[in-house]
Amino acid sequence: MLLKTRILTTSLMLLVSVQGVFGQSVSAAEWSSRVWQAASDGNWDAVDNLLNKVPESSDDVASVLSEQIEAYRSHQEKSMQSSVSDRDEAIVEMKAHLEEEEILQAMQKAVEAQTLSKNLDTVMFDEDVQAVVNRTKKEINALVKSGNLLTAQTLMYYLRTFYEDTARRDLYERWNARLEEITLEISLLRQYAPKHLHDLKSKRAELLGDDLPEEYNDQAGDNWEERIDGIEPAMLIRAIDIATAEHMNHVSWESLIKSGLQSVRNLGEMPVIAETFSKADDRAMRNMWIDAVDEEIDSLPQYLKHIPGKRVLIQSLERLLQVNDNAMELPVGVIIREFGDGSMKELDKYSAIIWPDESRRFEQQTEGRFVGVGIQIRENENGEIMIVNPIEGSPAYYGGIQPEDVILKVNGKSANGWSLNDAVDRITGPKGTIVTLTIRRPDHDDPIEYQLTRDSIKLHSVQGWWKKELDDDGQPVWDWMIDKDNNIGYIKLTSFSEESYGDILDAIQEIKNEGKPNGLILDLRYNPGGLLPSARRVANLFVQNGTIVSGETADGKQLFNMRALPNRAFLADWPVVILINQGSASASEIVAGCVQAHDAGIIVGQRSWGKGSVQTVHPISKESSVKLTTQYYRLPSPDGGKTPGRLVHKRDGSTDWGVVPDVEVRMSPSQISQSNKLRADADIMLVDTVERPDINELLSEGIDPQLETALLILRANALSRIVADHRQAKLD
Repeated sequence: MLLKTRILTTSLMLLVSVQGVFGQSVSAAEWSSRVWQAASDGNWDAVDNLLNKVPESSDDVASVLSEQIEAYRSHQEKSMQSSVSDRDEAIVEMKAHLEEEEILQAMQKAVEAQTLSKNLDTVMFDEDVQAVVNRTKKEINALVKSGNLLTAQTLMYYLRTFYEDTARRDLYERWNARLEEITLEISLLRQYAPKHLHDLKSKRAELLGDDLPEEYNDQAGDNWEERIDGIEPAMLIRAIDIATAEHMNHVSWESLIKSGLQSVRNLGEMPVIAETFSKADDRAMRNMWIDAVDEEIDSLPQYLKHIPGKRVLIQSLERLLQVNDNAMELPVGVIIREFGDGSMKELDKYSAIIWPDESRRFEQQTEGRFVGVGIQIRENENGEIMIVNPIEGSPAYYGGIQPEDVILKVNGKSANGWSLNDAVDRITGPKGTIVTLTIRRPDHDDPIEYQLTRDSIKLHSVQGWWKKELDDDGQPVWDWMIDKDNNIGYIKLTSFSEESYGDILDAIQEIKNEGKPNGLILDLRYNPGGLLPSARRVANLFVQNGTIVSGETADGKQLFNMRALPNRAFLADWPVVILINQGSASASEIVAGCVQAHDAGIIVGQRSWGKGSVQTVHPISKESSVKLTTQYYRLPSPDGGKTPGRLVHKRDGSTDWGVVPDVEVRMSPSQISQSNKLRADADIMLVDTVERPDINELLSEGIDPQLETALLILRANALSRIVADHRQAKLD
């Protein structure tokens, strides 16, 4: 039975009523049902009209809801006024930057002004904004020509963002393709020309007025060696062999070999890698390499007419390695890795070879556990490895590591120039072993050294509303109730790991222990996805019957159909609102899309990412594997099979992707940054924590309008239940 029907039939006998917007006496039950129905239909005007007149009751329940509605509207009005003011200010600053020839800053402000506008297209065609966009395009070409790739990459990112979700989808795809190309080139610099990349970072910092990065450390020049450790040609051959047979698009041997060859050809086009491979500075050696690769590319179609693809690949690699001995003298592992990564690029952005140095990190992401010291890290503005926060109960937590600490060294080796993956690989390791972190702390003059013993760390993908305390094992104890008066729970799911489902069931039991629940907010914002079986189990909590998700080939042939099990729908009678945004992808889209298709809840927020493909992992050696896109997933039919369910995968040229919320609520850049910071600061409990920010300010100050909208819908829906409970209590 549909959720809104359940709400209606369980509450129709309530006698509380109101005269007003309906032209006749309307019970609280019917009012609540109509609010839910209008929100589910995406008709916010109807919801708004209904909120104008809350049914009266003999207690103060209705008056409290009316006050909450007024606060919500006040926050909306304030946000709207602030957005208009901030947009106008961004336009003024944009023009000032353009006059000063500060193109990067001008483009930043153009994107900011666009984001603050009601309609993205309106600002896009503004004359002053167009002047900035045109100047940006010229600047990108000049930067690429001069070799200043890092600044060009930053400008391309803003230009791509500018066209995203606008009427000019074609321009978004064009700049997205260019951005991907330059990002690949920069990744080569990171690995094989780190000193040159450091110089580019300094140039970008000067242009932006940021602090310069730390001085370059020569130890960064050796990082590439760990990246290719254990790589063998057989891994590449096996990976491409499996890809031609298993990838959903049935990509040919010719396409994959050609793409790999073009990738290794790029090495010959980059003399700056001579800081690592000396022969790359010799034009004659580079030309010899490029000519050899070009000959392989030109001869490839003829070879494939007479020789099987696998054999052609083997022979091509043998010839290239022979030429390499007399030309650039690149390590074999470098050639194999770049060839393999280039081949996978021809498939899609989610297919990849998991090389030996990446295997442990890949397993950690799927299992939800890893062995390390327990820190979350990110790159700061200067490209340094900065600690976001230590994980509760971890060695780093008890050892004294703090947020905003910058990692200078790991076991005495400089972290200058490391990627996040480099840092993870060096900090994690066997359980019981010691790792030494040298960090820089904002309020300390000298570096601080910590010796930490690695241990098993559980990543908590399931979080509640407020972290009350830590238990004896250092694990968080959550308050799951976002609204105790109305008995509305809140669960934030950050990923779909093997342990997510069990942790959600534990959270649900704790919510039930608080009393009969009147609703649940499931927050899937910024959840990038995870394991398909985990997504299936979570979706089944809300859906009793029918399809949860199905998989199909590129030509529409169904490969699987996952159906709901009635005895697993533990929350089918709970009113649920699911929050999504542009950071919700893959498994998040399965859950949100399934609930929406079955009318089992309301989706609030912004359109999701659009990652609707399924990857399967195939071993290619003891320590490596290949991850391949083997199918698309399709959401359930919204009308019982009369029309097919949606494919949510974002494909080139398509304007239809992702899960589109029933109620769209956008957030301004300042709201996003404020809400993320408040949430992060409130969740951090250091050993000597005295005071944390109040998480309720997300609602009381109107910082998170998506969350506030979700809660308002559930509060309105809960009115009839609460009134009924109060009436029953009086009768008792």
